Amino acid sequence: MQDNDPVVVLEHVSVQYGDVAALDDVTLEIQQGEIIGIVGESGAGKSTLLNLLDAATHPTGGRVTLHGTDPTQLSGREIRLLRRRIGMIFQGFNLLANRTARQNVALPLRLQRTQDPALVAELLDYVGLADRADHYPAQLSGGQKQRVAIARALVTRPGLLLADEPTSSLDTRATEDVLELLASTRRDFDATIVLVTHELESVAAIADRAAVLERGALRSVFPVVRSAVHERRDSYLAHAQRVLGA
Repeated sequence: MQDNDPVVVLEHVSVQYGDVAALDDVTLEIQQGEIIGIVGESGAGKSTLLNLLDAATHPTGGRVTLHGTDPTQLSGREIRLLRRRIGMIFQGFNLLANRTARQNVALPLRLQRTQDPALVAELLDYVGLADRADHYPAQLSGGQKQRVAIARALVTRPGLLLADEPTSSLDTRATEDVLELLASTRRDFDATIVLVTHELESVAAIADRAAVLERGALRSVFPVVRSAVHERRDSYLAHAQRVLGA
């Protein structure tokens, strides 16, 4: 893949579960180095789209290309190697309670049967938690847990970072800290970030573009304008366009 090629390409992608279309004829390109927000109400298809971008599931129609590769053409081992280039940040942090912050960050490396203590320490310092390296998750605030999760996602140096509702369980200050960290990550690690959320304000704060899903269909994709004025909500799409400046 050339440097100017999209990191993600979805071509007329559909995902069907029985009679239910979780995604319906979605076409979207995600460019290298951008932050794109995927927004929509519950049941819009955000989680299904995220599973496609993580190569955890395959489309029932159309084609998905990740880093220039079609996962359906790969062996199990090749998919595991591809997924090393994809970092995931979860809504619920997904930290191991019986492991310290340092051990949680090192876990992806351990699963690859390697280690890099210096990199782990560097990443904990990067997310502002060098002094919490030996603390367990129960000793950390929600915002600190999410920063550990971001460091863990970065430890394999992924080119694509998927953030699944990363601020939905955080207070306002912690949300601002995490969003600022994600924005810095794009710059400092040359990462492409997909921010999946129902929180339009989070997308408005850091994203370059927003894609609105509704009942499995991609209704609109538009650039985010930072100076957008929040107005009264009627439909979700209209509200999204107002908040995000379409």
